[in-house]
Amino acid sequence: MKAREHPVRNLTSQIKANNAFSPDNFAKISVFYLKLIIQEPFRIYERLSYTNEIQEHRLKKDPIFIIGHWRSGTSFLQYLLSQDPQFGFMNKFQVVFPDIFISSEHALKSLVNKIPSSLNLIRDAQNMSINLELDSPSEIEIALTTMISPASLHWGHIFPKDAEHYFNKYLFFETATEQEIQQWKDDYRYLIKKTSLENDGKQLILKSPANSCRIDKLLELYPKAQFIFIHRNPYDVFYSSKKLWDTLLDNLALQKYSEEKRENAIIDVYKKLMLCYIEQKKAVPHKQLTEIRFDHFIKDPVNELSTVYEKLDITGFDAAKSHFKEFLTQKEKGKSSNYHYEECDLTKINKEWKFAFDYWNYSIRKAGEKAKNVGLSET
Repeated sequence: MKAREHPVRNLTSQIKANNAFSPDNFAKISVFYLKLIIQEPFRIYERLSYTNEIQEHRLKKDPIFIIGHWRSGTSFLQYLLSQDPQFGFMNKFQVVFPDIFISSEHALKSLVNKIPSSLNLIRDAQNMSINLELDSPSEIEIALTTMISPASLHWGHIFPKDAEHYFNKYLFFETATEQEIQQWKDDYRYLIKKTSLENDGKQLILKSPANSCRIDKLLELYPKAQFIFIHRNPYDVFYSSKKLWDTLLDNLALQKYSEEKRENAIIDVYKKLMLCYIEQKKAVPHKQLTEIRFDHFIKDPVNELSTVYEKLDITGFDAAKSHFKEFLTQKEKGKSSNYHYEECDLTKINKEWKFAFDYWNYSIRKAGEKAKNVGLSET
């Protein structure tokens, strides 16, 4: 694997390339650099102590990837599956500190937990029913950004004026060169190896909506990888995605981005992502892909998981069942969301996403109707 550039250098290059050094961005940029400076001694130690061990580590089983568009239930599905002791995952501390978690997680976790809950990012996450416990599962895609990999699609949320550029390059790979694709593969494989090592070689459950259109690339890396695709009522995905974009832009963006442009981005990305998934799923070998509906899953999660285990030929469901039930008993219900469907939104969604309503058999709604209470976290 090619040696990665220093994260400070990569971050500076990204900010310069997007002309984002300005007084208005001083606070946000300072946080980025402060985090890198604080972790630098750990990063050097970890690089010297564990690089060879990480590179030589071999996965016992290829990962299970949870896919589906953002705000379709991928997080809740990962939370629940992670209760099965046979699986490992990347937790939130590891996602925030991917360069140093082997050597520092035990020492730093208690300090990170003391970050004031009044911070906007934390408060906004809580309002969206996002679990912030550092030991809970998180999204591997975020770790690409926090390790300052140039191959992260989330630069499109930090520099939204060029969101289409970053999405086309590192989400859909439409404009990426072979070298850029290899960069993504190397960084992804590095994160997965490191996470596997930290989880004592357990099979990994990895969640990333972006992987819905990267099935071909992931099968090149992991030929026996399995995929669980979860889909949700497209209207609810649209309105929940608007909330997600608002949170990301308010807390991370170093450029202004109008509401109209973010809505257009949601429409375009969903359409391309889902059409790409529909096409790529055709090449997935038998017993390596299954689909579930969000509304069915939240009504009877344990039964839906039994079907997942059966379709993917995963053993151990009976042993894990009690862990699933205990988690569901202890879990606080997330905030239900009732969305008022605006006429202008419905017109656009019904036109651009008609294929999704047809493919997954969702009903077309009229303006003024509300989504049903889901009763559980919608992440």
